[in-house]
Amino acid sequence: MENQEEKGLSLIELVNLLLKNWLFIGISTVLIAAVAFIYAFRIATPMYESRSDVIVQVESSGELGFDYNTALRLVPSIAEFMKKDIVLDDVIETLNLDMSTSELRNGLTITSSNTTFFVYVTYQNEDPELAKDVANQIIASARDIAENNPTFSSFAGKISDPTTVAKTGTYASPNKPLFVIIGVLLGGILGVGIVLVKELTNNTYRTKEEIEADFDIQVLGVIPSFEVKEDL
Repeated sequence: MENQEEKGLSLIELVNLLLKNWLFIGISTVLIAAVAFIYAFRIATPMYESRSDVIVQVESSGELGFDYNTALRLVPSIAEFMKKDIVLDDVIETLNLDMSTSELRNGLTITSSNTTFFVYVTYQNEDPELAKDVANQIIASARDIAENNPTFSSFAGKISDPTTVAKTGTYASPNKPLFVIIGVLLGGILGVGIVLVKELTNNTYRTKEEIEADFDIQVLGVIPSFEVKEDL
């Protein structure tokens, strides 16, 4: 059966196979796309995002009045400081949130740049107002702790008032059109894959040439396909 096992599909045979099974492939595509649509529009929890940012500034006694090099070095440290439990615990207590520190951190993104003095605070939540409140409170709590906790006194006076005050959260996820598009693609790929696997694992002989190649014999005759029509 070596020849039969090594049998492949030509491009024409592949196209004909797909055309022959277009209904199955279409149904598979529609079903998976429908599942993706239902998940994106009915099941997935919509998340809203709000963002605020601050400038890290270090006063200098020089003519410029601002120590740029020190500020740039402090930016990553202050960004990490804002993620600390002590800051997040203060946010939870101040806003009276019913969540743990890890749950709060899951929706929080704090980023900084090596070339600017900005620290960006972004928070995602299913409540757009809460997203705004947390984004603003992160900065407020960080500034308060830096001013009043000796452990973080090196950050005191270095975190500015928010340069961008967080507003009511805007829709962030899920990306509903993208979910549907991915569903369509996955459904089509799944349908085509099933058809190809079924075809390539099918050992049925369809032509006399396949029989002759596998058994090294010559077929003497073939019974043709025909339909018997009954006279009415």
